[in-house]
Amino acid sequence: MPTFNAESGRHDPLVDHELDARLELLHRLGLDLKRPIPGLDALADSLAEDSGRLTGHPDGADGYFSMVNIITRDQHFVGLHVPSPTRGQSQTSAPPASADSRSMPLNEGWCVYTLDRRKALPLPNVLDYPRWAGNPAINKLGVESYLGAPLVHKGTGITLGTVCVVGREETQWGLKGVELVKSYAERASDFIDELSRLTQQ
Repeated sequence: MPTFNAESGRHDPLVDHELDARLELLHRLGLDLKRPIPGLDALADSLAEDSGRLTGHPDGADGYFSMVNIITRDQHFVGLHVPSPTRGQSQTSAPPASADSRSMPLNEGWCVYTLDRRKALPLPNVLDYPRWAGNPAINKLGVESYLGAPLVHKGTGITLGTVCVVGREETQWGLKGVELVKSYAERASDFIDELSRLTQQ
């Protein structure tokens, strides 16, 4: 994780030490093209459903965004669940879900920190952490809670990105939530391995 820089008064930016190796691996896996992958969209839908069930959210899957996020020089959601508008919110408050508009800059959201940690990051209320008070995702998506786990390529140990779920209200994820998102990261890794195997036959 980055450390606070007393001279600048800000946290130093993250250094992605795996970027070059990740780019090479993504090319070999056929994941360097920014495109949605239907099987991972379905996995994101399922994660949102299970998150809603786990937390008892009254809107179920529509209480959460969920993503399978490949991180390079930006973030790209190869798997994406966008909740329907609720509580008077317009669809403009949700991230675009078209094939050519699933990208997000590295300075938005919390996935780059999950990638850097290489372990799950549960944030019940992102506003409780002053270092992230100005995160653009808070206002852009109305995010209040985040839960992510690293997406690790099993054959190399290189972290490809994350699997995450975010909510519009405070959420006490607990150990069950952490285990849930870790299990989905495992499933996403298995899916990518199988997809790569089939495309290389």
